[in-house]
Amino acid sequence: MRYRFAFTAITGEYFRIWIVNLFLTVITLGVYAAWAKVRSRRYIWANINLAGHPFTFHGRPAAILRGNMIIAALFIAYVSMKRFEPSFAGILFILFTFIFPFLVCKSLRFNAHNTSYRNIRFHFRGTLRESYETYLLFAGIVPFTLFLFFPAWQFYKKRFFLGNLAYGTTGSSFAGRKGPFYKAYFFAVVLGIIVFIALSSLAAVGVHRLTTGSAVEWGPLKVIYSLFFTYLLGATILYTLQALVYSMTMNHCWEKTRLGEVRFVSTLKARRLLFIRITNMAAILCSLGLLIPWAKIRRTRYILDNLAVVTSRGFDGFASRDASDTTAVGDAATDFVGIEIGL
Repeated sequence: MRYRFAFTAITGEYFRIWIVNLFLTVITLGVYAAWAKVRSRRYIWANINLAGHPFTFHGRPAAILRGNMIIAALFIAYVSMKRFEPSFAGILFILFTFIFPFLVCKSLRFNAHNTSYRNIRFHFRGTLRESYETYLLFAGIVPFTLFLFFPAWQFYKKRFFLGNLAYGTTGSSFAGRKGPFYKAYFFAVVLGIIVFIALSSLAAVGVHRLTTGSAVEWGPLKVIYSLFFTYLLGATILYTLQALVYSMTMNHCWEKTRLGEVRFVSTLKARRLLFIRITNMAAILCSLGLLIPWAKIRRTRYILDNLAVVTSRGFDGFASRDASDTTAVGDAATDFVGIEIGL
């Protein structure tokens, strides 16, 4: 049987959550951001339905606050040292580089542990060794290969996450390959070069026409025009690359992921995803940011509408982990820190 995800979030409801979160985060100088993230995530998770059952997020703001404080403290220390003691700033940067894989592993464990479906929680089984291998060793190889290893590193990040998830007592497996990642990035680079040449030519023609006018009449307009097209050029190229890479790699990753006897089908289209991203960006700019909730829900709905679960046994065969498998130390570890990790 094939089960499709259903996303039932309403823009108006999410906007009210978002605007209150934004207001409280600003007046508390960022402290409320942890509570804001929990409120937003609980709403989004509760509106993701699969076979008539919603997902649930159980995370507590305290763990996310700890993660925010760690990142903020490291950032403030780095900026301060870079200004007053530049030599120590480099040492702090290296220290953060070695801490980051630890934070990634703990955060993935936190997010998985605090997500449930049908009263059964997910778990992340990745080890610190795998995290350091992925986010330190493989990441360190990228610059020395003139970024030719970058697609492989993205593959290893997906393998680390998708290959170490568990739903109750059932673990996942990932049989993806690096080839589709290199193919996606190759096409993305080629398309990016084409878009860069096209938009650069268009911008050059526009600026040239403005420079032929009166300096008094066209001076300020020329600056605005140049800045607008520079931003448009960069954003369009970036979004083009992201849309193409995301659709091709995620379709492959979901196809090669198994959760017991459950398999996944993803049918994302690069052109549609690109259209959504570009129009979302335009809407956010024209609304001065007020349409951010609408843009997020619109993109999330498209991704979930194109993701399906295929299983011949339904979801009744999954079992929750025995309570004895989770010790007090384990609970503390899963609730240690929650930060956003780009996968």
